[in-house]
Amino acid sequence: SSHFGSSSLQAPNEALTPSCLFNFATHNMARFFAVAALAALASQGATAVGVSRTEAVRKMIAAKNLAAAGLPDPTCATGVISVKSGDTPQACCAGYCGECSDYPTCATVRGQNSTFACCKSQVLKQECGKGSPANVCLKKCAEAVPPCIMEDGKIFTTPEPSARTAGTDCNEAVSAWRAKADAAVKPLARK
Repeated sequence: SSHFGSSSLQAPNEALTPSCLFNFATHNMARFFAVAALAALASQGATAVGVSRTEAVRKMIAAKNLAAAGLPDPTCATGVISVKSGDTPQACCAGYCGECSDYPTCATVRGQNSTFACCKSQVLKQECGKGSPANVCLKKCAEAVPPCIMEDGKIFTTPEPSARTAGTDCNEAVSAWRAKADAAVKPLARK
């Protein structure tokens, strides 16, 4: 008898034939792959959101670590840098903002008041020494973490995607280090 499509268990006195086992395995594999395919399709839409959220969380943690250590972020590595426009300095917004400009929802990112953290014009207006109260003013990034004001007269950009970095030759660096470590431990061959 064929058990393809049957989800009930066999009675103990019923013989397990190779065709029965094959049909049972094929049916369960088909179910597994159908569920896996549906899960993959459902998660594709959330992937872009998940990646940007992961990056924002990474930047927030890095900024907190820098602040706790009393270190500044002069290149806005833990924040989001604004586009250079005119002779005004660039702003470095908080890492969770997504972008540093005056976009429509910059004042309410994540349902909180983020006006002075994510809105470029408001971040620039909060610069220390430019009329903003000392308890709420934003320092230069050479002295603080985001949100902060970038150095005047210098244009900061994101790295070129095709530029060579440590990650591009990571596998070669590991094998080269292992070869040097082996050579250091291995005794010299005597002639």
